[in-house]
Amino acid sequence: MDCKRPLDSEESFENMRAKMGCFAPKTLKAIRDQNPEFVKLINTMDEFILKDGALDKKTKRLIALACVAVRMCDDCVYPQAKVAKNYGATREEIIEAMQVAVLTGGVPSWSSAKRGLAELFDEWDKEDKKKD
Repeated sequence: MDCKRPLDSEESFENMRAKMGCFAPKTLKAIRDQNPEFVKLINTMDEFILKDGALDKKTKRLIALACVAVRMCDDCVYPQAKVAKNYGATREEIIEAMQVAVLTGGVPSWSSAKRGLAELFDEWDKEDKKKD
């Protein structure tokens, strides 16, 4: 039996941030500040749903990226794509996930996602230049 103490809201936030490659979306920070109990719930769901299983966590994040694009959540694309990248997704995998979004959600899915993807790819280019 595991008797460890439940995480408080700040620990839950930091746990999710660490799992996302030391990245926390602005919305998660706002939730932490406004509703600490909800951050704990999100962390619990994240622990359960987004761990490696039949699908690895990178694949699950690519699916989540396609889902938020289909839902046309402009502000959700960058965080999902960033975390997918932090989990090892390549540019090609991110673009392919977006192709699935366009197949299921139509071209508006791409239109909705292009700003967030451009932001991520610009960051990626800068990181690559620093490595050279």
